[in-house]
Amino acid sequence: MAKKKMFWRILKGDPTRMGITRTDKGFNFGVKVPGGKEASLLLYKKGSNKVEYEIPLPAEERTGEISAVELESLEAGKWEYNYMLDGKAGPDVYARALTGRADFGARLPEYGMEHIIRCMIPELPALVTKPLDISYEDSIIYKTHVRGFTMKKGSGVKEKGTFTGIMEMIPYLKDLGITALELMPVYEFFEMPLREESKLDYRQNPGEELCNYWGYGPALYFAPKASFAASSDPVREFAHMTDSLHQAGIECILEFYFPSDTSPGMVLDVLHYWMLTFGVDGFHLLGEGSWISLIADDPLLKRTKLLCQGYDTVQLYGENKTPYYRNLGEHNKSFLQEMRKFLKGDEGCVEAASYRLRRNPATCAQINFFADHDDFTMADMVTYEQKHNEENKENNRDGTNQNFSWNCGTEGPTRKRTILKLRERQMRNAWLILMTAQGTPMIYGGDERCNTTMGNNNAYCQDNDIGWVDWNKSKTSSKMLDFVKNCIAFRKNHPILHGRREPRLMDYKSYGVPDLSYHGERAWFAQMEFNSRVLGVMYSGAYGRKADGSEDDSLYIAYNMHWEPHIFALPILKEGRVWKIAADTDQGFYQEGCEGELSDQKKISVVPRTVMILAARAPGGTENAAE
Repeated sequence: MAKKKMFWRILKGDPTRMGITRTDKGFNFGVKVPGGKEASLLLYKKGSNKVEYEIPLPAEERTGEISAVELESLEAGKWEYNYMLDGKAGPDVYARALTGRADFGARLPEYGMEHIIRCMIPELPALVTKPLDISYEDSIIYKTHVRGFTMKKGSGVKEKGTFTGIMEMIPYLKDLGITALELMPVYEFFEMPLREESKLDYRQNPGEELCNYWGYGPALYFAPKASFAASSDPVREFAHMTDSLHQAGIECILEFYFPSDTSPGMVLDVLHYWMLTFGVDGFHLLGEGSWISLIADDPLLKRTKLLCQGYDTVQLYGENKTPYYRNLGEHNKSFLQEMRKFLKGDEGCVEAASYRLRRNPATCAQINFFADHDDFTMADMVTYEQKHNEENKENNRDGTNQNFSWNCGTEGPTRKRTILKLRERQMRNAWLILMTAQGTPMIYGGDERCNTTMGNNNAYCQDNDIGWVDWNKSKTSSKMLDFVKNCIAFRKNHPILHGRREPRLMDYKSYGVPDLSYHGERAWFAQMEFNSRVLGVMYSGAYGRKADGSEDDSLYIAYNMHWEPHIFALPILKEGRVWKIAADTDQGFYQEGCEGELSDQKKISVVPRTVMILAARAPGGTENAAE
């Protein structure tokens, strides 16, 4: 028992409820105490790092390895707590909120810090909205870092680097056309590790430290990050952000990194908490462990998006069987690697590109992207061929050496107009490739406005201009932003570009043409040539229905990744339809009804390094300037 007189009754707690949870009479505290170690509950007056009460948690009163007590009449707003485990004080791994973490990057003292970080007893927010349940085929995901998204001058937000800052950016995200916001770790990770835990060799670099800016490392997974909150209540602020996103029609997907030794039970507890408490729509799970299959089969998460490196869907669902609801998503670099090679015109890439363009299995959604946090941005993939990670202070040894990039003739920044123009074209090619692929597209935050990390493909420690999104208002970034908006809008307007299931490459409904067919310099060719750098893809509009039930337009997409022009043979359309140019990476998008009708309906010449979209529409109309 505690030595000082207490204001509460100490009752036997519920060992099935980990962390701190409200009961009818007070609060239940549950903690794992492995190996029969000594343990006690420490209580502090709010704002003080002095222990007021220490309540022993004797081994003989444990259930298995769980100690649990209930404190009757404990007042949430007046007390904070920690645990003493085997003589060392520290926070509850199930803590819902923490003190002493309000300043991002603030270095904690290496000694005497055990009482500075304390666990708060927050009031859980009342949910205003529910998860939006947007299907993968209708999703456009935008991934970013809460702090880095709005920190840089020009973002136009008042509360930079915070959940409130994200809310201020909702009109921008909605105008862009995205349907889901994926956030890199928003939980309490430790950005300034103790020296012995840092990657940097301090014997060679005394006094220098690396910041764990991204957040993949030791963490307290249940607590929204206090330094990402503009207010003193990160729990309520995060809940308000999620509700605000939902009210704008945007889902909230959270990224979690779990080390391989994380127990499956812990992972489930974390995901259940964020889903039930905040109504988040999905999770992107990083790390490898025995928990992956368990998470995929969890009943509570069956309508929650679960993204990870990959799933064994045969083991989960059985041979040739599909789930009643597709909640799993495969997020790996296969699309990035294959399509970057195709984009820069490598030999032997057409067959792989055709596969990635149509890939969309019924069992597991495919998340397609050209850039992610641990690679070049889209602007850098056309600017650099070698990584430039010197600012990470690891002698440029960190980060991948396989970027599948092409600098268009000069490494790094240049003033040569021909190279700058080619780089812009290559980025527009990438955007059209991404938005005309059948899987779910993911945008890495800032790519829509040509953001650069200056060749750093592993900016995990760069809490500065390198790691923050640049909101410059240059002519190039503004034009690219407009182009991306049009790409997203075009995809949304054409259901054949984002079907529920992967095309079958056959006319299984007897409409006269296959749902998807491949073409090139010869129409209806059966085999792709190894040295080809061109691909024509036709989607039959009959296999897509718009919201009003009408048939979609047939689309022909010509991908010419060669440095020479090529003639594409065009399929003959049914009577009453002609091929019109809907978009290309040279002129942009044309307003519907004002596209240019092809003078030759049997073939079209496509200039070097260009993607062109043709739409089958009624003849007539006049050509208008591209948007």
